[in-house]
Amino acid sequence: MKWIKEHKKVCIIIAIVVVVVIAIIIGVVSGGKKQMDSNEETATVEKRTLMESVSATGTFVAADEEKITSDTTGVEVLAVNVEVGDRVSAGDVIAVLDGADLQDNLADAKESLADTNEQTQRTKDSAKRNLEQAGKTRDEDLADVDTNIQDAYDEWQSAENNYNESVAAYNEAVAMANSIMDKTSTAYTNANSQVNTLKRQMDTDRRTADSRKSAYDRLVSQREDTIKRINDTYQDQVDTYNNTMDSTEDSGKTQQERIDDLQEQIDGTVVKATASGLVTAVNVEVGDTYNGSVIAVIDNVDSFDITTEIDEYDINSIAVGQEVVIKTNATGDEELSGTVKKVSPIATGSSSGDLSGSLGGLDLGSIMGGSGSSSFSTGSSNDDVTFTVTIALNTPSDKLRIGMTAKLNIVLQKNADVLSVPYNAVQTDDEGTSYYVQKVTGTNEDGTYKTKKIKVDKGIESDYYTEIINSGLEEGDQVIVPAAEKQNSLEDMINQSSSMGGV
Repeated sequence: MKWIKEHKKVCIIIAIVVVVVIAIIIGVVSGGKKQMDSNEETATVEKRTLMESVSATGTFVAADEEKITSDTTGVEVLAVNVEVGDRVSAGDVIAVLDGADLQDNLADAKESLADTNEQTQRTKDSAKRNLEQAGKTRDEDLADVDTNIQDAYDEWQSAENNYNESVAAYNEAVAMANSIMDKTSTAYTNANSQVNTLKRQMDTDRRTADSRKSAYDRLVSQREDTIKRINDTYQDQVDTYNNTMDSTEDSGKTQQERIDDLQEQIDGTVVKATASGLVTAVNVEVGDTYNGSVIAVIDNVDSFDITTEIDEYDINSIAVGQEVVIKTNATGDEELSGTVKKVSPIATGSSSGDLSGSLGGLDLGSIMGGSGSSSFSTGSSNDDVTFTVTIALNTPSDKLRIGMTAKLNIVLQKNADVLSVPYNAVQTDDEGTSYYVQKVTGTNEDGTYKTKKIKVDKGIESDYYTEIINSGLEEGDQVIVPAAEKQNSLEDMINQSSSMGGV
């Protein structure tokens, strides 16, 4: 009661709103009658297709959207070739950016690369010549190894032959000197002198033969090391050549990358559509300095999605793949088909619980006796968190446009060809533990209906009908639809509200 006293204006306003809504409904249903007809109404048990759904309102958006940008930045916009509302095809030129400075930079980079390539080629040619010469030298040196050994062997053998000849000559001279009997004769003296000369020659030839043998032995023992040294020398030159090729190969790489980057930027000065569709946004003008932002937006209007916000109470019932029934003002009574495409896992918004404006032609501001404002607030906020759900439109229509409003019924459950009765025909027993309907079994003399309570179980419920299961009802049976209770008048409700205190 304390809260009611503190918020008495709010309570009165809420009561008035409720009464006005009820009054409007009563006026529509009764066609101007002050109270419902007291006669009981009946309905036929029929087979229908019932659908349990979540209703929502959504907005048509393009199923595919392309945001056109360019990697070329910091340049002036020279031309913009499209306007919002234009239709374009993939490859059409959307805008042209200034590429003059880029062209100059590209020319300089290409000239620098040409100089580098020329120097690189000279270095490669020199390395190639050095390698070829090293190969020839290696082949000649390898061929000389065994030739030199053979020459040393031949010289050793020649020296041995000379020594042997010297030995023979010496022995012959000794024999001749010994044969002279007169040791004082001139002949003996001459013979003895010859012996001494040949002795010296023989000793010299011995030393020469030994020297030639040592040279030969040395060449034979060093043969493998000599071959390895020759090959190693050649391999050093091969390594030098390869290193030169590698280093020169990288010498122009950075410059070529610069050229490629400049060419890519130049290509980016002609901005083309990446897809066909409708231009829905143009964000640059001639003379602007382009900074990398979105130049234009192209939407594919051949296919649509619908985005809607579902509150937190219903979002757990929504799943990808569910059927959606869609109606629009543009397509009239035609029902379009859709499918839930995406359910956001993150809350994206909220809906306020404030009340404002007028209802049923009743100026709520004037009721408050205020300054004549046509809006009011309950003084509190009840924000409901919402989640974005995306629905793919399966039924094409040339009547649809981006931004149009769609009325949606997201089908949670759909049962075809089931027994059903009007929603109000199903009643609850006194304990509130089970359901029943009143089946018409006949007519009394006073014109009222004879009825029988039939216990039923409820299946799914639509806005107007309830599925009946596990009952004795059959298609074609008549059931009672209880008349709605008489409602108090608007005046009565206002008077009752006034009992809480004056405004």
